[in-house]
Amino acid sequence: MSLRYCERARDFVIGNLDRELTIGLIAREVGCSASTLQRHFKTHFGMTVFDFIRQKRLEAARTALADDGIPISHAAHLAGYNNISSFTTAFRRAYGVTPKQVRV
Repeated sequence: MSLRYCERARDFVIGNLDRELTIGLIAREVGCSASTLQRHFKTHFGMTVFDFIRQKRLEAARTALADDGIPISHAAHLAGYNNISSFTTAFRRAYGVTPKQVRV
């Protein structure tokens, strides 16, 4: 699997962050097996597909908090978290601050 396929998977994820994304769905979209996608994605980008999805969703939530001042509960939902506490923990691990500290 070439870098081109991994880039297609990355672009698909970025364009569909608001959808429920599974390895199977992403792999079908780029035309490979789930295990092949997982293995090569990590080789090319240094993280798993799910870590990449989490990172991009947290980035979107951070941007919305900082630029738009959305409620933390909305940011948690935007990042794919049903539990605000879990979102806050993940956010703090990723950025070293709480969502409240970022929010306008």
